[in-house]
Amino acid sequence: MDTPPEAPEDLLARADALRDARDWGAAEAAYRAYLALRPLHWQIHVQLGHAVKEQGDPVAALDHYARAAALAPQDPDPLLQEGHTLRLLGRGRLAAERMAAALALAPEDALLRREAALTRHRLLDAPQEPPAPLPLPPPGPPTQLAFDVTDLLDYIRDARTPTGIQRVQAGVLGALLDLPGLGAPLLLVAYDPSAWRWWHVSTERFRRVLDLARLGAAEDDPPWRDAVRAVVAPDARPDAPLVDGAVLVNLGNAWGIEDYWRGLRLLRRRVALRYVAFVHDCVPLAMPEHCLELTTQLYARWFSALALHADGMFCNSRATAGEFAGFAAPLGLRARPTPLPFAAEPPPRAGQALAAADALGLVQPDERFVLFVATLESRKNHLLVFQAWLELVRRLGPARVPKLLCIGRAGWRAEAALALRERSPELRRKVVMAAGVSDLALAGLTQRCLFGVYNSFHEGWGLPVTESLAAGKPCVVPAHSGLVEAGAPGAVFFPPGDLPALVATLERLVTDPDHLAAAAARIDLGAVPRSWRDAAEVVATTLAAPPAEAPARPAFPLGARLSLGLAAPPPDLGAAWGEAVREGLGWWWQDGFGCWTRDGVATLLLPAGVPAGTPMRVLLELRGPPGGLALRLRLRGARPLPWQRLRLAEGEDATCVLLGEAGGAGLAVDLDSGDGVALGDRAKRRVGVGVRAVMACREDDLPARLAALERAAG
Repeated sequence: MDTPPEAPEDLLARADALRDARDWGAAEAAYRAYLALRPLHWQIHVQLGHAVKEQGDPVAALDHYARAAALAPQDPDPLLQEGHTLRLLGRGRLAAERMAAALALAPEDALLRREAALTRHRLLDAPQEPPAPLPLPPPGPPTQLAFDVTDLLDYIRDARTPTGIQRVQAGVLGALLDLPGLGAPLLLVAYDPSAWRWWHVSTERFRRVLDLARLGAAEDDPPWRDAVRAVVAPDARPDAPLVDGAVLVNLGNAWGIEDYWRGLRLLRRRVALRYVAFVHDCVPLAMPEHCLELTTQLYARWFSALALHADGMFCNSRATAGEFAGFAAPLGLRARPTPLPFAAEPPPRAGQALAAADALGLVQPDERFVLFVATLESRKNHLLVFQAWLELVRRLGPARVPKLLCIGRAGWRAEAALALRERSPELRRKVVMAAGVSDLALAGLTQRCLFGVYNSFHEGWGLPVTESLAAGKPCVVPAHSGLVEAGAPGAVFFPPGDLPALVATLERLVTDPDHLAAAAARIDLGAVPRSWRDAAEVVATTLAAPPAEAPARPAFPLGARLSLGLAAPPPDLGAAWGEAVREGLGWWWQDGFGCWTRDGVATLLLPAGVPAGTPMRVLLELRGPPGGLALRLRLRGARPLPWQRLRLAEGEDATCVLLGEAGGAGLAVDLDSGDGVALGDRAKRRVGVGVRAVMACREDDLPARLAALERAAG
């Protein structure tokens, strides 16, 4: 008796089950059998393509995706699958075309927006015109006030309780959002370095996150997680609606954002804007021993690049402004930042704050304690305070010494302080450490403490000092850097690093109630900034009155070897130019050796500052990627010169010289790596040639030519 044929629905169910079990060969056979009965079911042509691709034949899979696209010309999915497969095959230009076509069918789709952004560089042909300089910042009052919240969003993805820099941004931006009469529309934007895209941040969702951050600390709280997911998703948001004449302001730290300056230059090619940065401190330059090595490198690069990119700056204190001027002078950066008056959050209802503090269970309701709010890192010098507490216990006895409550996230290089506490039974009993404390609970702890202590080797300001004094609580601080200004309304100062003086200061405060009361009475509450609105008004007023002329940019260093790799401190104009010569979308981020180009065409822009027609020479130091590469390269100046070809073996370091005439904006070097090669790194990058360094000089500058060749040869 013949077995009846399998119904199409049963065939499809069996094929899907085989797919889910990753039995790709059997799934392929079942899908083919189904399509023999239902040849117009385009979604199953896509599934058949997946089954074929998973068996190691992506070329054959393309035929099935193309069939699906022909059957469903208005659906973006077949085009998306073609794009993925073409990119897997290294056919970058075709992949980009398919992604762009898919996005055109569904322009609001978040996934398609991202995929198109990742491949859009392959849609750009090598330019034929002479190189064009970056546009100058526009004059006149701003048309928009755009605030870049990239690093703040990066922070809240992983943490709820803010540190100082996040508190400043949240305070100023929260006040700006409520400030009437700004004179220009306010919007929030962020930069996605993985897709080289600036996107629009929802103001309403941002407000929601700020409100929740103040009220709680639990990072697994469902309302908090939902609010964070809603605000930090760039792919679900449109491009930032910036217009010519905008001012883009970053009140946080951009130095840790990968490829930030190149992202700004890409934006400036589309929108004429001014850029304003914020300098919170110069610690990585002044005291690199308290920072991670990568931090000092990234900060030095960021600081150096301010000379080429910043049209204005804010800072947090006169001390920071003076320190900035010292490090900036060798860069030719003469403008001094405008200091902002830092504030304390408005005090919450006492009952709510005290209840939140008591709920932590860190101290007993009637227990005396001193509050130290700081990230646990070497710069905050917990070690000195722990040593002082140990001396107090030995001098006064445990019963007379209050607890020391240390609130702050774990940082780095605090091993010495932690080891002292671990070795000392007295300190383990007297020093309580906690992280993840909400602003509301912290306000309650501040209200309950005897006084505050804030010790540090260096500070741009010292927000916990301001918050302690604003609550009417004395704060013991070393007399240096921005702490002098933060503590001016009535802090109790001691000589920096002087352990006996610190012990004596603390001893009198903990043993003499009248002395403690007198210290509290000396606080000038009228001089303590009470509202972030004051800072917001300074920001708004400063931005509304742009300088009469843009700050002069340092000249391009003709004859200097510009490394494209990460540079070590101190700040250096050569390092700034080595980052800035990377023009357009054709680059990956900087590595230790230099910088890999992406597949397709990458451009070096060299604004030589010489008369058009001047004979010039460009020396390139290149590196071959895995498997080697056939490279095309050319020089563009007064006119584009013919392409030259160069074959680079894997890992080969080569020096190449190009000759030509400068155009009005200098020179450009185009490097065409075709479809590139897979680098094999964790980021799964597809790369072209590696560029270690570049030098441009006049053809008749023989000393520069000789020096460049000697440097290239080691």
